[in-house]
Amino acid sequence: MSNDYILSVIREYADEYLKEPGWRMSKDWFRQVSYSRWAVGEILKSIEESRFTPPIMVVEDFIRKMDDFSCRNKKTSIIFSVAHDMAENILDVLIAMK
Repeated sequence: MSNDYILSVIREYADEYLKEPGWRMSKDWFRQVSYSRWAVGEILKSIEESRFTPPIMVVEDFIRKMDDFSCRNKKTSIIFSVAHDMAENILDVLIAMK
């Protein structure tokens, strides 16, 4: 599978899974969706920049980084925890595609 195809699958998954944050959402849900969208963007960028590394390995590395970052500062741990969860969902999609 080409990286372009994998990138399109991830984008499609994110569009289907994540609603655009709106003003009627609760503050917590707004944050969750926003942080998840940020994570997807970072994962896509990492896959694009690592053309010679299998996307599954790129996502696994992202998950490890998010684990590390989530433990560094209690005040910012939520964004990295949400990103970790989103990356695990994406990893599940990629594994299912094999």
